Amino acid sequence: MTNTLDSSQCPTEAPVEIRRRHSAGHIVAIVIGCLTLLPGLGLLTGGGAIAFAQAVATDSDGYFNFTIDRVESNGVAVATTDLWLDDVEGDAAPWVLDWIDLDLRLRVEGAASTDDVFVGIARTADVESYLADAAYSRVIELDEHTPRYRPIDGTLSIAPPLDQDFWTASASGTGEQELEWDARGGRWSVVVMNVDGSPVVAADVQVGARSGIVTPIAITLLVFGGIGTGISIMLIIIGARGRRGPAEPTTIKNPLP
Repeated sequence: MTNTLDSSQCPTEAPVEIRRRHSAGHIVAIVIGCLTLLPGLGLLTGGGAIAFAQAVATDSDGYFNFTIDRVESNGVAVATTDLWLDDVEGDAAPWVLDWIDLDLRLRVEGAASTDDVFVGIARTADVESYLADAAYSRVIELDEHTPRYRPIDGTLSIAPPLDQDFWTASASGTGEQELEWDARGGRWSVVVMNVDGSPVVAADVQVGARSGIVTPIAITLLVFGGIGTGISIMLIIIGARGRRGPAEPTTIKNPLP
């Protein structure tokens, strides 16, 4: 008698099992990817925050604006001296100002709608010489939006500011006056006066600042952050996947009844 085997009793081959192996290189790739991921995300976040702030916090001309409480003086002027310093001589522009490409804008309006107001920027030495004998208020600090003054004693008479030729930038007239200045290194002062040089000065001031480096910084951070994050993710994926090992088929024998 011939015995026949049912197909269910024949040895069968299980599906091929493909194993992935992780070498030291794959582990290193995962470690490097994890270590560089956070800096990449940080650059992306920083660039996005700068771009968002520039889009939201600036006006149509790209200025960040800061409004100061009304500046006032019983003397002939309100002045800020030594706006910033660069070196001892105060002549060479510091590299920081050149790098950030800073523009300043001052908007000044007299307290009364009919007031003729003057605002000017000049070298501190020229301003100190001009105001040497006059009574005025020197701004020494800002407490949030409120200026703090040091009163300077002197006379209540001074030559009109428009008669002076040392102003680097100035604006004057009735209503809101606007002055724009490309900031440079040195000792500089800002002066607010009545056009005729008369005492008792009161004006509302808004300061605007614009830097030509803000947009390039945001773009640079976004680009390098995107590249760094992409490379980090790629390294993590490569390290986690490992490499394919040899196929290992498994034979399963079905027991005979």
